[in-house]
Amino acid sequence: MKQLFGLLLALFASLSNAQFIEHEERDKRYPIPASFVRGTPHQVGMFTHMAQITPTCKVAKSSAPVPLQRAPRDLSKTQYELIFNYTLKEHLEKNNVMGLTFVRDGKVIDQHYQYERRADDLFASFSAGKSITSLLIGIALDEGLIASLDDPVSKYTDRIHESSYSKIKIRSLLRMSSGIPYSEPHTGRGDASVFDESLRHKSTSSVPKTLNQWQRDSVDEGKKFNYASIETAVLAEVIRGATGKSICQYTQDKLWEPIGAETDAFWETDSEGNVLGHSGFNATQSDYAKVAVMLANMGEINGRRVLSAEYIDQATNVDRQPEGFKYDQAEKLSGYGYQFWLQKNAGRYYMNGSYGQYVFVDRDSKSALVIHTADPVRVNAMRSLRTRRLFDGLIKATDPQ
Repeated sequence: MKQLFGLLLALFASLSNAQFIEHEERDKRYPIPASFVRGTPHQVGMFTHMAQITPTCKVAKSSAPVPLQRAPRDLSKTQYELIFNYTLKEHLEKNNVMGLTFVRDGKVIDQHYQYERRADDLFASFSAGKSITSLLIGIALDEGLIASLDDPVSKYTDRIHESSYSKIKIRSLLRMSSGIPYSEPHTGRGDASVFDESLRHKSTSSVPKTLNQWQRDSVDEGKKFNYASIETAVLAEVIRGATGKSICQYTQDKLWEPIGAETDAFWETDSEGNVLGHSGFNATQSDYAKVAVMLANMGEINGRRVLSAEYIDQATNVDRQPEGFKYDQAEKLSGYGYQFWLQKNAGRYYMNGSYGQYVFVDRDSKSALVIHTADPVRVNAMRSLRTRRLFDGLIKATDPQ
């Protein structure tokens, strides 16, 4: 009986250990779940190892990596005001920040890592990856592979011809204004939950098959903002069809190569290898910062043009958005462009992902702020507002005297 009991204990311990991945000593303190578990208390480990626990494809680093220059300053005492005054150091502590990088004029000014995270860790984007998908649309437009943003999806792909989204214009999808009913509350439930679960937790998951199941009538296309992750997944299908390449290959060739990315990145995929597009980009803080530097420079980095200034301005300039998408119209205290959240000042905008993933850009000061957190709250308006105020404070602290 004792022998049987011992065997049962050993089996239980084995099963328990199988729930986590362990590569090094720090993984004992910050466990890595063996699969994606929404709401896990082990978000630090999971958010920096998504490429290992979900199906992915690789975006190879540049053949000529270019590190960002450095002009280090300790900005930890920089303050911002939101009800109370907070310093950068306090922001790191209060907001579960795993990594933070502030860049100005193409130079890393200050950088912080917590919870034993490092510069070579890959941080999950969640919905901040939507902005990467937008950049790829812009590049395909620049190359003439997409003739017009007012073309319907069906012109570039026949894989989702049964879906109502096949009739929608690319521009409407970029602005999340298809007019097709879709619910995505801040809790992540509603239609969004059905869509996301069908792609993350099924061994036979398929982006095209899932999209073809969505058959609803569109009303007033292009007129009203309605946040809908499914529309970015449709954009990924457009990219694949227009370019004839996988999203990973196109990202590698047209974005990761010219920005001088130093580390391989990864896109999360379905079981067939189709990139999700609406979420699931994984990269280092420094390479996210290179994307932001390119945007702040209106499409140029390392002496190379990656994306046209015109597309970036259309996508991110709050003054160029139509009614319903301007500041304080799309959402409270935000406008919405082509998969970017827009602030009140033209040229200041950000990429935004669940649980506190941000890439802020300010065109005028050539500044960028990259933040990845392990916040347990999926969507938190106060967290976003605090981070916006922090960005303001860092820009002021580094303004020429």
